[in-house]
Amino acid sequence: MTLHGEWDEAVQAALVGAHRAGTTPTALLDRVAALGVAAHGAQLPPTADAPLLPPAPGSDDVRAHPAARSVLVQILALDDQILLTEWCGMAKAARVVADHRELPALLGLGTAHPGLRPAVTAVLGARGRWLAGIRPAWSWAATGATPEEVDLDEALDLPGTSRLAALRRARNQDPAKTREFLAAQFEVQRRATDRQVLISALEANLGPDDEPLLERALDDRAIGVHDEALRLLRTLPTSNLAERAAERLHRGLWLTADGFDVQSEELWADSAPEPDEARDLMKDGSETGVAGRIRGAAASVPPQHWTSRLDIDDEGAAAELARGPWASALLRGVTQNLKLADDARPWAVAATRSLTGMEQLEMLGGLPADLAARTVVEVSRQWNYDLLDHACSQLPAPWSARATADLLDRYAGMRDPRWRAGRPPAVLLARGDAEVLGANWARITERWPEHTLELDVLRLRMQLREAFNQREEVQ
Repeated sequence: MTLHGEWDEAVQAALVGAHRAGTTPTALLDRVAALGVAAHGAQLPPTADAPLLPPAPGSDDVRAHPAARSVLVQILALDDQILLTEWCGMAKAARVVADHRELPALLGLGTAHPGLRPAVTAVLGARGRWLAGIRPAWSWAATGATPEEVDLDEALDLPGTSRLAALRRARNQDPAKTREFLAAQFEVQRRATDRQVLISALEANLGPDDEPLLERALDDRAIGVHDEALRLLRTLPTSNLAERAAERLHRGLWLTADGFDVQSEELWADSAPEPDEARDLMKDGSETGVAGRIRGAAASVPPQHWTSRLDIDDEGAAAELARGPWASALLRGVTQNLKLADDARPWAVAATRSLTGMEQLEMLGGLPADLAARTVVEVSRQWNYDLLDHACSQLPAPWSARATADLLDRYAGMRDPRWRAGRPPAVLLARGDAEVLGANWARITERWPEHTLELDVLRLRMQLREAFNQREEVQ
């Protein structure tokens, strides 16, 4: 009889009773105890033939101060990715790494959330990279930070995103040599997606010498290739594209008493663009109709085109464009090249005021962090709480001290919605400058007296600042 058969027999005997089964209670219980363990107990683990892992290599990395380690433990327990990114940034700036005990948790978070990997990688140190090599799922963190020289022929055999990253690394190492390689490959690659990757690689170290290849790509029949080349060309302020767009803006728009308007019997009076103009417009459907064509031309010139044409500064030029019938199209075009402006603020403010709804929030989300925050401060005077909170949630972190102080004033001066009565704005406490918020702790808790998780996050951010300041004092 098998072991399981004996167990089944013992169970049946226990059900009918020891005396009916022809045994004693003590003997039956002993049998059930022995057979139960034998039939259902865990098996012994198999003997491992693989050798033990070698000891971790030595490391000269400086680990974070105990106070900073304590804060990291609390952040990991809170599972707050924004706070974790802030901790990693401050640790990197202080040139310290995470404690060894926290490395598995950090590697696990980086594996589950790829967006955290750049921050996590910066604080792993040599021990963390060694640990990452043990488990395949952690292999993304196993390599060092110094990239080797890229073999261009091998880079073409890599999958999509890896190929683009390798080609851009090559551009950073040797822009001229890589440009020649990309130009030669552009002529022979048959798949549109491959040609688009080659053009996208030019974004690294982009300069005037790349213009001939980008102009050639404008004649590509694939929409993705054409639009990627046009996007890059629009960031070159002295390109032939900028000259063509400037000529169209001079010819197609005149300055009236009500602002810039379309000239009658000129190029934008027609319903469809000529082939040479269509070549300089996005083919994804975003630049159709008169408004789309005007926006495309405005996106192809630097903001200095308008300050020079009107002979005024950025503030005056932005105000002039904002009062015309085509204000939205013109300003949306200008905002695509704000990094070329001498003073980007008036352009961003004017463009935000000319838009509404999701278009407005999407434009704010595309601005540099501090500029976006200052723009929200400027245009939110008549907004309600919900619109301000939604806009602030689009702002990339970190916020500057000035923007944090201004947005705190804006929030404090507004009436809370009923569902948030007495509760501090979560986005303000999570993304605002910690020192400014800490200095206003009494004001914040008086204005929003409800004790919430947001206040705990702010307290933890203040502890984080103090921990790394303490480390600096010890050094």
